[in-house]
Amino acid sequence: LNNWIYQRHKKILRPDGAAWEPAKTLAAGEGSCRDLTVLFLAACRALNIPARFVSGYGVSFDETRGHELHAWAEVYLPGAGWRGFDPSLGLAVTERHLAVAVGATPEQAAPTSGAFRGNAESQLTAEIEIETSLSPF
Repeated sequence: LNNWIYQRHKKILRPDGAAWEPAKTLAAGEGSCRDLTVLFLAACRALNIPARFVSGYGVSFDETRGHELHAWAEVYLPGAGWRGFDPSLGLAVTERHLAVAVGATPEQAAPTSGAFRGNAESQLTAEIEIETSLSPF
């Protein structure tokens, strides 16, 4: 399933907005990492495989490029526990994935959330520094 989604759907960057419904991702043949993850979760759940949404960072070996917010899925495999799969890369999750939040839906795994009433302006600024000794070899 992970490989099927990866091979048949183009990964696009959509920095804003909610994850698409699985039917929209299938029809478009493309999606952001969160869209492809939601499609993966829907397929797992249709087969009665427990699955959850993970929000975090994809750690880059290229220090000049920085690290990107990223999403992937975890499925529960009897005897093995929760195992991660990244349908936007077509790979199993590795030490290059840094989980921040986990939930049944993207909304439940949002690293930040909030609400306000009335007239308000807000701005959230965040900075993350990841030090790694990972080698690309």
